[in-house]
Amino acid sequence: MIGRVVESRANIVGGYLSWVMDSYDLGAVLVTAPVLGQLFFPSRRFTDHVVRPTAIVFTVIFRPIGGLVFGYVGDKLGRRFSLLVTVLGYSLSIGLTGFLPTYEEIGVSATASLILLRSLQGIFIGGDVAGSFTISMESTPKLRGGLFSGVLQSGVLLGFTLVSLVQSSLVALLGSSFTNYGWRIVFWLGMIPAALAIIIRLSMREPAVWLRRTHLNPPMKALFPLPQVFLVTLGNWIMVYASSTFMPTFLATILGLPPRIYAPLLIIFNAVGIPAMMISGYASDLIGRRTTGVVASVMAIAGAAWFYATVNAHHLTTQLLIFGFFLNLPSAIIPAYLAERFRTHGRATGVGGVGYNGPFIIAGWTSVLIAVLSVVFGPYMAALITFTIGAVLMIIGLLLGPETRDTPLY
Repeated sequence: MIGRVVESRANIVGGYLSWVMDSYDLGAVLVTAPVLGQLFFPSRRFTDHVVRPTAIVFTVIFRPIGGLVFGYVGDKLGRRFSLLVTVLGYSLSIGLTGFLPTYEEIGVSATASLILLRSLQGIFIGGDVAGSFTISMESTPKLRGGLFSGVLQSGVLLGFTLVSLVQSSLVALLGSSFTNYGWRIVFWLGMIPAALAIIIRLSMREPAVWLRRTHLNPPMKALFPLPQVFLVTLGNWIMVYASSTFMPTFLATILGLPPRIYAPLLIIFNAVGIPAMMISGYASDLIGRRTTGVVASVMAIAGAAWFYATVNAHHLTTQLLIFGFFLNLPSAIIPAYLAERFRTHGRATGVGGVGYNGPFIIAGWTSVLIAVLSVVFGPYMAALITFTIGAVLMIIGLLLGPETRDTPLY
């Protein structure tokens, strides 16, 4: 019994680190985008506005591929095996990014190398999420599945918080030298949680629910909920991209705040979402995943509307704390909800291939939609409209599906 408890803890902690690395990696590209634009692209036109979507899009495009491939491997050969391969892959990808020669040194090969590493990172991160989702939720006590779901999902915010702390600390410490070599340290430090994940995953064991699965059932037969699940997660990710991912651009470009001002604001903006997700996840254990998701999405719309209607540079700390709390409430149910919507023999494939990673292909263009709408409505209203579209999609998706709180993982 003690051995089983230790193994379950290793499974959950090892899975949690996937969420941390996922957002740390994306955040590392976002906070270093101005520097990457100068060092890896041949024209001054390729500045922050181009590097951000380029870096995100190449990662996003390949995430579903990695999720589908490694999800299928996880369903057929085991969650642990899949996770050991993917953690090695993304550890090397993020570490090698810090060693890349610049455009000035090797020309267009530097640009191609950056794009290649971002693509590989998308494959391995997408595959890692497929395995971490399943092994974590399959190792979690069912009565507290929602609470653990919120804890796991909060790893995304921890990753963003960590990379913001790293970037702001290095800028303060190195000054102009951040452009020369400080940006490399951001990527090298990303190998620390990756190395920790490798160590922990060596202690992982296959969940009992996977060992009891029906071997004759192919993973693809478990994918019938995909259209409805896709709608739920698409809405969730549009909300995230229209708020958390968009916020650095909003503070720096639209409000015109310098890094020394907006960097600490981003830290508290992300950090306050951690307790929000835990509270929302626990609520889903009491009143259900669907009810919690719908109510939380409505509350998130209200929070976004209040923020963009009242945003004021003199009260940003309070406003970001409130908005950061409300916008993260809906995301807490995602790990538990997806795990409960798929059968064990196809859970990693369903989650990794389409359920979690697939919507990134569409949601990854959220910043473009905001930019287009800004021409007509202005940036504040454009961000709110886009955020509301995401919330409505998530609500519709949840209402089209069943309540899953009491669904056993089998």
